[in-house]
Amino acid sequence: MQNLRGPRLLHACASDEGGATLVEFAVVSTLLFSLLFGIVEFGLAFRDRLTVADASQSAVRIGASLGDADDSDFEVLRSLEESLGRLPNSGIGVVKFVDIFKARDDGSPSSGCPGASCNRYVYVPDPLGTCDWVPCPDPGLGPPVYGGSWSPGDRDIALPGLEVMGVRISYAHDWVTGRLIPLPNVDCDGSPGAGCWADTAIMRLEPQQFE
Repeated sequence: MQNLRGPRLLHACASDEGGATLVEFAVVSTLLFSLLFGIVEFGLAFRDRLTVADASQSAVRIGASLGDADDSDFEVLRSLEESLGRLPNSGIGVVKFVDIFKARDDGSPSSGCPGASCNRYVYVPDPLGTCDWVPCPDPGLGPPVYGGSWSPGDRDIALPGLEVMGVRISYAHDWVTGRLIPLPNVDCDGSPGAGCWADTAIMRLEPQQFE
């Protein structure tokens, strides 16, 4: 009688090795895909961060050069619109609000926002192209409405007491991989305790009056 024990034993060993290989592949592939998705996620987040940082730096330079001009806040916001167009959906639903404020030397607002020395503008794109910010500080549409009490005319542009302007952009971020990587979205809905990502740039106003 032919002994089949040997071939059967070899077949069983091969089956066990194949099963172990599948388990190892499942574990390794899960880790590999998690790593790849993580690289993509944080790469996109870093891209948005750089875009917002560049926008705030460009905007505060414009605000510092205009000083106490009536259209100072509006030109700052216009500059932001041009830069933030590189964000997903041209920044709609991403940029929540912008604070233009009198800053301390450490970059923090000298008062709460919005407040006596801080103007807050909410980004609400107008399909008619009139004004994309609420309130609208565009002097070309009538008396400008500022988002706080720090009107451009009150800014000190005379030496030696030049004030420091700050521009802070608060924005949201949605993770693109959804449930694959359980990261909570940055909603930034403006409610108490809601987290926002933000970038702040400060610059001293350029002297336009000399004493």
